[in-house]
Amino acid sequence: MLRLIAFLIFSATPWFAGWALAQEKPVVVSSFTVIQDWVQTIGGKGFESINIIPPRSEAHGFQLSPRHAKDLRRAALIVAMSPEFEPWLAAWGKANGRSDTILWLNDYNGIQPPLDQPPNPHAWTDPAKVKNMTRALAERLDKISGTSNSQISYQQYLKDIKAVDSELGKLFGAIKPEKRVFISHHANLDLFADHYGLTVAGTILSGGSAEAADPSAHHFSELLALIRKKKIAVVVTDEGQNDAFARRLTEDAGLPPPLSLSFEYLEPAGQPGDTWVSMMLINGKRLHQALLGR
Repeated sequence: MLRLIAFLIFSATPWFAGWALAQEKPVVVSSFTVIQDWVQTIGGKGFESINIIPPRSEAHGFQLSPRHAKDLRRAALIVAMSPEFEPWLAAWGKANGRSDTILWLNDYNGIQPPLDQPPNPHAWTDPAKVKNMTRALAERLDKISGTSNSQISYQQYLKDIKAVDSELGKLFGAIKPEKRVFISHHANLDLFADHYGLTVAGTILSGGSAEAADPSAHHFSELLALIRKKKIAVVVTDEGQNDAFARRLTEDAGLPPPLSLSFEYLEPAGQPGDTWVSMMLINGKRLHQALLGR
């Protein structure tokens, strides 16, 4: 009897190993929370989703850890915004011969932007670009999983994108054009503003990153003069960043305190703003109220 049991176990081992291997889900690694939300929404349960940069954390100035590198090596697909936005990932892909594994959602179609017009990587703030990026994601997910229903999920998600776009478009469209002007913390809301007919008159930080050098006294004077000249009523800061400069600016200009927004990341699961849809609506509505003067 013992010999028979041993024989059955030994004979079945290759079958069980093959079955277990077949049940393994392709690993998809996302660079940060917005992309992970898209992967989970469009890819569903057909993939093992791993995210690198956690909720409430920005991609600016990020550095890979050994644990992150281990996750990346497991990935069948790595999804990110652009080499400009995640240079640490572009460097890892090149060094490890995995560049082809990375899907750059905002790759500018391989066209190098003019030198005097550096690319704006914050494409997730523009619903029109989100439609294109999530479509590209769905197409790539289908290629790495024969059982994926990514295209069906994408068509469903497209309705959510359009609903967000329609609601915010109506809100901002109801504001008088001369009041659709604000100062931003850094150059992360230009695409959002262009899409909804708003104007970013100036930025507190001169660089495109939230990690840019502190502004100078001369820049403070320029912004203060700009606010008074154009009668700007709203100064936006990035949530979690130092807002001392912005607070001093609004005080000297006689404006309400800076408006803190969090377009850079999603919140932890279960909290308001934990999806791209809710993040866009929460921050968009807050900006709308501020521009109205409420």
